[in-house]
Amino acid sequence: MAAWQAMTALVVRSQLPALKFAVHYAPFAVLIPLSGSDVLDPKTRRFLELLQALTREEVEALANRWRIEPGASHALLQAVAKNKHVKSEEAVAVAALSLIPNHLVGDQGWSAVRTAVHGGRVLGAMGELSPQEIAELWTPLEAVIPLASLSEVETHPAGDRVRSAVNRAIKTITRPPRSRFVQPAPARAAAPYGPNHAEVAAFIKGAAELSPIKWLRVLDRRKLVASVTREVAAEPAGVVRSILAALEGTRDLDTYTRCRAFSAVERAGFAIESHGRIDVDQVRRMLEPFEPMIVFAHMNGGGFAHRVAALDRGEWQRVAAAAPDPNQEAVVPLVNAGTAMIDFFGGRSDDEAVAAWLALAALVHRHHLTPIKFAASYAPFASAIPVTNPRALGAMVSRYVTAVGRLGASQCAALAEPWQVDEAHSSALSRAVADGVTRPGEEAAALAAVVTVPMRLAGSGGWAAVKTVAFGGRVIAARGRLTAEQLEALWQPIQPAIPLVSLHAPAKAKR
Repeated sequence: MAAWQAMTALVVRSQLPALKFAVHYAPFAVLIPLSGSDVLDPKTRRFLELLQALTREEVEALANRWRIEPGASHALLQAVAKNKHVKSEEAVAVAALSLIPNHLVGDQGWSAVRTAVHGGRVLGAMGELSPQEIAELWTPLEAVIPLASLSEVETHPAGDRVRSAVNRAIKTITRPPRSRFVQPAPARAAAPYGPNHAEVAAFIKGAAELSPIKWLRVLDRRKLVASVTREVAAEPAGVVRSILAALEGTRDLDTYTRCRAFSAVERAGFAIESHGRIDVDQVRRMLEPFEPMIVFAHMNGGGFAHRVAALDRGEWQRVAAAAPDPNQEAVVPLVNAGTAMIDFFGGRSDDEAVAAWLALAALVHRHHLTPIKFAASYAPFASAIPVTNPRALGAMVSRYVTAVGRLGASQCAALAEPWQVDEAHSSALSRAVADGVTRPGEEAAALAAVVTVPMRLAGSGGWAAVKTVAFGGRVIAARGRLTAEQLEALWQPIQPAIPLVSLHAPAKAKR
């Protein structure tokens, strides 16, 4: 937007008032100087130097209201009309918009800018004005920048001026020509699976190569995770099968239509499986795109999946046309990833399909989920298809994750106890993790906790212990940005189960 406004102002530069042009071009004035800004008259250059040296009190004086005698104002308008292409007013306007906001903003700042621009206009028209008119027109600025001070221009000896001109000419002649047009770099195509393309591609490949024994471990671990998260029905098999049927039925349609159809099926599937948990009117709105083709009375998720699988190309296009606009940035990678796994899902049980879809969706949207939410969805596959690099965690975080994997029942019970952190220490931790540098450590701790804790403690107590462990991962990953006192205070909830001293490197044995 800034570049477009500046370019548009340059195109119609001769038709815009100086101040309006400067408003659009001022952000670029320092980096890309305007043509003509290097040939200003000495008084204008002196005026710009004095503008740069103004204090806040002097800028406030420029913001005071003022009025010019009508005769002098009329003479200035006539002089400006005769010299339309004088650049002094533009140069002063650009400089004022760059300097004055540092001292004064709002209406006062704008008044000070207009006063300075008035001075630039007077300087550009001085050849057409009498001394009395110039003195009258300069009255608003006289108290801050006396007119006489503009004549105090430092003169350089003739020899220095000639030498400077010759040096500039030599540099211009010997400088290699600059290419006017730069060939733009070819735009890189967006990754099909989004920012986490490599991780998603590795999961798609790894899931198809898992052995039956590993799949049994995945399903057992999913049941353990569900025992603490209580989200076993968060995405029922009927919804997943409906989504996969939509991806299969829209393979030959364009991406935009597929995204709309995907969103419509997902919303309708959850509405059918809501079982009265959401308002009836809201359910009816979610089902509207399918009403001409599918009757929803007494239908469950499985029946909806079968009806969705029977829709033809024309019906899918009508569904997409009636569906609301989705967030394509979030939906397109998920549609691409799901399409890549359609053949894999076809030969799997409902439990396997749901587990794989939850993990796939969590990987696609990994950086949009909280670490503990991502861990809850991906934990069944954490050991079969790892997505955490232990070398990137650091030694202390790795020792913490190892300790989490060895927790006993009594330690999990201690972690499940209610706790509270002092507000000052909580604020310090929030500042330390604001840039997301601690996310890998918190994710690794949450994954280890979701896998380990349910084997020792189930229900709400197990979930409370998991959240405490994830908090510990955040703290230990941010230890370098915390003081020793803050680290000890924040570690108190984890201290009974995993003492902080146990995470330090062991002393080297002496010979």
